[in-house]
Amino acid sequence: MTASGPLAGILQQAFLLERNGDTASALELLRQAAAQAGGDAAVHGAVAQAAMRLGNPALALACMRQATELAPGDASVRFQYACLLAHEGENAQALAHFQAIAPQQPDNMQLWLLLGLALQRLGRHGEALQALRRARTLAPDHPRILEALAESEFHAGYPDDALPMWQALLQLRPDDTGVVLRSAETLNRLGRHREALELLQRASAKAPRAGDLWMALAQTAEDLGDRDAARAAYRAALAQRPDWAFPVSGLLGLDRARADETLVAQARSLMARDDLPDPDRALVGYELGKVFDGRGQHADAMASWHQANAARRRMTGAGDIPTFERQIQRSLEALTRPRLAARSARWPGSPDPRPLFIVGMPRSGTTLTEQILAAHPSGHGGGELPDIALIARRLPASAGPGQSWPDCIDAIADEALESAAERYLRAATRNAPAGALRLVDKAPLNFFHLGLIALLFPRARVVWCRRDPRDIAVSIYGENFSLEEKLATRLDDIGHYINLQTRLMRHWQAVLALPILELHYEELATRPEPQARRLIEFAGLPWDPACLEFHRSERGVQTPSRWQVKQPIYTRSIGRWRHYADHLAPLLEVLEADAYPAAGAATSDQASTPSR
Repeated sequence: MTASGPLAGILQQAFLLERNGDTASALELLRQAAAQAGGDAAVHGAVAQAAMRLGNPALALACMRQATELAPGDASVRFQYACLLAHEGENAQALAHFQAIAPQQPDNMQLWLLLGLALQRLGRHGEALQALRRARTLAPDHPRILEALAESEFHAGYPDDALPMWQALLQLRPDDTGVVLRSAETLNRLGRHREALELLQRASAKAPRAGDLWMALAQTAEDLGDRDAARAAYRAALAQRPDWAFPVSGLLGLDRARADETLVAQARSLMARDDLPDPDRALVGYELGKVFDGRGQHADAMASWHQANAARRRMTGAGDIPTFERQIQRSLEALTRPRLAARSARWPGSPDPRPLFIVGMPRSGTTLTEQILAAHPSGHGGGELPDIALIARRLPASAGPGQSWPDCIDAIADEALESAAERYLRAATRNAPAGALRLVDKAPLNFFHLGLIALLFPRARVVWCRRDPRDIAVSIYGENFSLEEKLATRLDDIGHYINLQTRLMRHWQAVLALPILELHYEELATRPEPQARRLIEFAGLPWDPACLEFHRSERGVQTPSRWQVKQPIYTRSIGRWRHYADHLAPLLEVLEADAYPAAGAATSDQASTPSR
């Protein structure tokens, strides 16, 4: 698209002024040209290109928008506008234009790449895959495509597919810290912690001043249970930036009550700074609180957690309990026994009896429960698999535009459910020994999705971990959860969350055919062998004494409880809430009676052991 006529002269003058460094005068001429261009799309396009070179994206966007309106059928004009929008971070607007012209340009590799990147930047990784995979078929070895596709494969829940691309990029850019970090993260997601550690060790030896490498190395060493290696790596990271909150918090979390006094003083000093950014305040505040908690300084611990949670709320916003309650209510209303039975009559689900799901509130004993099962010779612990939540997020798209789970349950094709079950089994059997009879998934928030799980795996088993809600709340309030967990930053919100979780679990107990075992943390901690035997019997496995020796296992654990489960079962966390009783009024005011496990309930069988 080239400008012609009298306005071409103005554009030429602007170009000469630009070349001579007179930006202000060049921009003035460009504005004149745009004002006089009228219906000439070519002039508006030329002004937009020059304005971008001169650092005026507002003028460029206005002119390209005008050019697009004047030439709506010109795919090249629309493509340029979409590229400009994406460059300026307007990904939602750019996406609409990329999608509109994509059918007209099926072999435009750059278009498919940019379409995928726009979706990726909007957090829609599952949708980005189709575009990025298309781009890769057009340019199989293009590094930018490999990187973008690997990123979306990972975040969409396909780390197995992402890893070969990261490894290819490592061959091309072995010293690229970003590629090393992503490769290690993918290896860790796949449970290949030792390989991730070795990769990070090699990279940090070559780039000893790269603090991010040391941080990733420290966290991987923690996953492997190597305190000494983790501590050394955190120290190396801190040496690069002496006031870096990330390694300070890592070291505090590693040693807690035994933390070095100099480090504790540094953490206190950081928290006293008015200019400490909220992400850093949250990181240090949560872990410093654990130091105080371990030392019996409970008032200081709660003050530190108050600061951390206030900082997190400023970062992410407060929790939205009404919306959460509506989500729960939708499941109660949509997933009834007759409706689930009718859907199962169309497709009976996977016949695989191996999946076992551990659900419940975070910090309710889910990790301990998994470790007991995984210590059995016929059990395999998969950790907190993200796949069920990803399936629930993606299935509605297979039912058509505008659909959402669980309302779309009747519209989902049998093939989509079957494919989802197969995809889950691929993830659950990753690294599992061939003879594993139970595939254990301990993602606690799968309690949201037990209706879906019942459709996919009607022969699965479910363990519902329960614990005194006061202990759960204190533990959650002092934990550095992911940014998405907005309901974890206020004690009353945590109470509402516990209530709603209990309400939904009671619904599942009433409407699902799945066997659901209630396992109470307090009973498991105080009477470990009979409760462990009860758990193993429910899993349909013969008793094995190794189940009580889980702390001797060398398997990696990616959870905030990683160090607790490296110890024999202990009881010191029972009743911990009493140290914080003066602060718990917001929680106690909202907790419902059913949120408290019934005394002694765990001693009676609340679920029949399946015979299959």
